[in-house]
Amino acid sequence: MARKKKKPNPTAETLRDLEESGDRIAEWASENAALILGTIAAVLVIAAGVGLYVQADVNSRDAAADDLALATGQYRQAMGADPIGGPIPEPANPELAERTRIEYVERFAEVARRHAGTSAGALAWLEAGHLQTDLGRLEAAAESFGHARDDAAGSSIAALGSIRLAQLAEERGDPQSAAQAYEAAASLESYPLRAAALADAARCWVEAGEAERALAAFQKLETEHPDAVIAPHVAALIGELRLAQ
Repeated sequence: MARKKKKPNPTAETLRDLEESGDRIAEWASENAALILGTIAAVLVIAAGVGLYVQADVNSRDAAADDLALATGQYRQAMGADPIGGPIPEPANPELAERTRIEYVERFAEVARRHAGTSAGALAWLEAGHLQTDLGRLEAAAESFGHARDDAAGSSIAALGSIRLAQLAEERGDPQSAAQAYEAAASLESYPLRAAALADAARCWVEAGEAERALAAFQKLETEHPDAVIAPHVAALIGELRLAQ
C-alpha cells in the first residue's frame, strides 16, 4: 500500500528560509569536497555523509516547527480564537484566561527546551515571554526573551528578543538598559526595523541623561538609514540636544 504523502508544513518552510544560511554552508562543504580530499571516492563518501547530516537537520527543524505549530494552534483554540490565524479574543472568564496562559507558558517553554538552538525553539521562548508578560510575571518574561535572543543569535528572532527586553526595561524605568537592548537589535543586519530600533535607542539615551550616546545613535541612524521616517518627538529631542551642543 502506498504511503500517504505528507502535507507541506508552512511553518517548517518559513523556518527553512530563516536558516537557509546554514544550508548554504553545508552545500559549500559538499561542493568543495573534491578540493579537500582530491579523489572521486572520497568525494562520494563525504557527499553521502553531508547529505545524511543535512537531511537529519531538516528533519529536526520540521519536528520543531510541527511542535511549535501544534502548541500555537491549541493555545489559540483554548483562548477561543481561530487556531489558524486572526486576533485572539480575551475570554469572558478571567480565571480561564489566566489558567490557559499559565498552562501554555509551560507548554511553549517545553517546546523551546526540546528544540534548543532552532528557530522554532527561539520563537517558542518569545511566545512564553509574551504570555508571562500578560500574566505580570515580568522577571520570568525577561528570562524567556533572553533565551530567545541567545538561542537565535545573529538572526531577526534574536533582534525581537532584544526589542522585548528593551520594552520591559522601559516599563521598569531603566532607560539605559532599554537603550542598550535597542542598539543590540539595531546591530543585526537581518532585522528589517533597524532604523526604528536606533531611533528608540536615541530616545532612551536622552531619557537616561546620556546626551553624547543619544547623538551618536541618531547620527548612526541618519548615516545608515537616510530615508528613514523619524518620529517627530524623537527628532525634536535630538534637535534640542544639538542646539544645546
